Amino acid sequence: MMAAGADIRFSCRCGKLSGALSGVRASEGTHVVCHCDYCRRANAAFGIPGTREAGVDLWQTTPDRIRIETGAEAMALMRLSSRGVFRWYAACCGTPMFNTMAGPRLPFVGVLVDRLDDPAPLGPVVAQGFVEGPDGKSRHVHGGRVVWRFLRRTARARLNGSWRKTPFFTMPDGTPVAPPGPPPDRA
Repeated sequence: MMAAGADIRFSCRCGKLSGALSGVRASEGTHVVCHCDYCRRANAAFGIPGTREAGVDLWQTTPDRIRIETGAEAMALMRLSSRGVFRWYAACCGTPMFNTMAGPRLPFVGVLVDRLDDPAPLGPVVAQGFVEGPDGKSRHVHGGRVVWRFLRRTARARLNGSWRKTPFFTMPDGTPVAPPGPPPDRA
């Protein structure tokens, strides 16, 4: 019998939007750092400076592990492009929180680790994406590990029906709980 994972609290900067990431075990997600331009541009849209070297620290898991307890009405959504991932943030204070696919059928969420109270249960970073090599080209470090874990989690969620339990989309139609919009105005 597997031990139940830890619950890790999260919140936006002002504390209005809060909840928990439930059942965290290193085997139930993937701790990654993404160095892509989109992740860094998304953070910049919220006034968070970043460099390619630093990247964006994420915990990849399934949406059924996200429990919103307060401030669900503050959930807002932006996309950097018409085909980009959904980037969920707290409209109350402009805090980026989560990344999802554009619909619930592919059960994936990237949780921004800096929003978690205690990231220790996530374990170490096991992969990095879009790392700039000496030749200036991007490459992935342990990318196969990310893909394998993603496929395993997604297949399990689809088979057991947990993909339907998501705080990001209404069911059964899969409409986002907030309309997608442009990045917030940081003027």
